[in-house]
Amino acid sequence: MLDLLSPFLVRAYIAILLTGFMSLASGIAVLRGVSYLPAEASHSALGGAAIGVFVGYTFSLGIEPFYYALLFSSFTAMLVAYAGRHGGAEVLNSALGGALALSVSFYAILRTLVPTELRAVIDRYLVGDLLLLTINDLVNLSVIIMVGAITLYIFRNEILYICFDQEGAEALGLNVPLYDYILFFFIGLAGGLAAKTIGSLMVFALIMLPSVIAKDFSSNIKGFFAKTLVLTLIFGYSGMLLSILANLSSSGSIAAVASIAYIVSLIYKGYTRKAAPWRHTHEHS
Repeated sequence: MLDLLSPFLVRAYIAILLTGFMSLASGIAVLRGVSYLPAEASHSALGGAAIGVFVGYTFSLGIEPFYYALLFSSFTAMLVAYAGRHGGAEVLNSALGGALALSVSFYAILRTLVPTELRAVIDRYLVGDLLLLTINDLVNLSVIIMVGAITLYIFRNEILYICFDQEGAEALGLNVPLYDYILFFFIGLAGGLAAKTIGSLMVFALIMLPSVIAKDFSSNIKGFFAKTLVLTLIFGYSGMLLSILANLSSSGSIAAVASIAYIVSLIYKGYTRKAAPWRHTHEHS
């Protein structure tokens, strides 16, 4: 019988907890109107990891590909912010698509130029595996998340103001470009961290879907972020339990749980909207 407190499972439990804090960056992205940015950033991290592995193999450098992945995802997010500020929403969306195409091309090309054993290192950023994370991985993730969380908390009022009313923020004298770049930088950073833990393919499920669902069922900002965090943890731990009981992939199981929950939320939301007029009529008959 599988020991639920075995070291590799305990590391996975901690990683899911850390992923919960990453999902809060996705919540900010939803409020900012760039809900797809964490996923795009995670794909940029995939391209960055491919560059890191290729450079390390070619020049015999010992730099961990993880740092290339984070650098590439954060830098890409800031380029998207720059494009949005100078070209509006349409250019911003085009920049997102261009960043995705460029990152995937780096991944596809550079992957063929390294030995087979190194391809597996790159592919981990694509599909992820919570069960393969090491203590060193968790320490790196924890430190980066802590720095990001503290920074975003310090500037929380300015960032939220910009998310809802950029023109008003500028009228008050806030340095909107600065706070916008900080916001995009840490959203990109979260995408890169998520690629390391659950893989870029699963970012839609565990990083984006909780915030999308929470937005439809929240009446205030604090409730929105609280529900985003709770839903991420529920999806993560439920998916992990499913993978253990059914001997399935942990990332795939988590994605399945999150996707099913999202479908159920859509059905429930549609039902309540249809039922609301009937309830209103019934109450006043």
